[in-house]
Amino acid sequence: MELRKRPRPRRLDPDFVSSPPPTPPRKRPRKQDAERKQPRRPAAAKRQPAPSKRARCAQQGIGSPVAGLQPSRCCRIVAPLSRVSFIPRSRVPFNWYEPDIWTEVAKHLHGADLLRLSATCLWFFRLLYEDSIWRYAFLRDLSLHTNDPKMLRLLQVPRPFHRSWRLLYATAFDDTHAYCFRQPEKHIEWFRIGGFLMDTPKLLLTAKLALPPWRPILDDGPEISIGFMGACLLTNVRPGIWIADMNMVRCPVCNLNKCEGTMQVLDARHCELYLENKFRDGTWEYEDLGSHFSNEKLDTAAAAIFNYDYIDSPCVKNILNSKSWIRDRTNLLPKGCFTPVAVALSSNLKPNEGLLSRFQAMRDMSRGGQIVSVRITQQLL
Repeated sequence: MELRKRPRPRRLDPDFVSSPPPTPPRKRPRKQDAERKQPRRPAAAKRQPAPSKRARCAQQGIGSPVAGLQPSRCCRIVAPLSRVSFIPRSRVPFNWYEPDIWTEVAKHLHGADLLRLSATCLWFFRLLYEDSIWRYAFLRDLSLHTNDPKMLRLLQVPRPFHRSWRLLYATAFDDTHAYCFRQPEKHIEWFRIGGFLMDTPKLLLTAKLALPPWRPILDDGPEISIGFMGACLLTNVRPGIWIADMNMVRCPVCNLNKCEGTMQVLDARHCELYLENKFRDGTWEYEDLGSHFSNEKLDTAAAAIFNYDYIDSPCVKNILNSKSWIRDRTNLLPKGCFTPVAVALSSNLKPNEGLLSRFQAMRDMSRGGQIVSVRITQQLL
């Protein structure tokens, strides 16, 4: 028989006399004996959780010194329900490729920026094929705007004939001028004046910043009215958007190598002219309408083009008031002015012996001889 030493009981702390004595360690039975003696027990029924025996104490509130805080309580309380406005809801994720948003953003970008944006990905490339974007940019960069309620209807420009606004924008703002196609050796410089609208086929050309004393007679033809008054009325003009430029060219009567004289040209054209194949291949040419000679000394050289049906409007009166926009007498650089229905050009001159103004027009013979471009060339004598 083997004797084993009984384990010594743990000492109790005198400060915790009421603590129950520790239970002695149980003797671990052998594995074989435990398997033999352990009977099989039937499956126990599911135990129900015992009810809580914790006594409910009286709720005693403790006031909070901070305004807005709920008073604390000495027992467990249920968290208050949150307000409906603070309940988290599932939100629709933001779509970075929203066509309506990017269409409005693209309307405020320059043409070069639109091309860079279209090169970023295929989605933008397809979006920028939308014609409404290029129409907005075309009218914006031509500064075709007005505050006159009577002329707001002019800005509702229809879709151009068999052309897209994207192509019109490209030809209008790619630094192309009329002398790029004809007589480029005579050209010196140019600048864009602006655009104007033609909703009627009547166009008035003048070699002065003043209306003629009486309306030109259509039966006499433009040559007589130009020679007599320095103005003419054209009645078969293609309606639509017209673009006006100022071109400085060399004098044709002198040697190109020694000539210091220049001529200023007020060139106005229909916005679709540079897309016409017959214009590019030289089939269409300018025809002379007449010339006007002033044999007196002049301080300024001026020319203007008006939409004939609006010559009594405030927009035309602003252009005819030359003191409000022409340069000082000492400044010889040309300056242009434009409104939605008219365009003008003025330059201060050196001492001279007169001024020769020549009127020209280009016609589209395939569409009834419609006038698609006009020029007023002024040469010092």
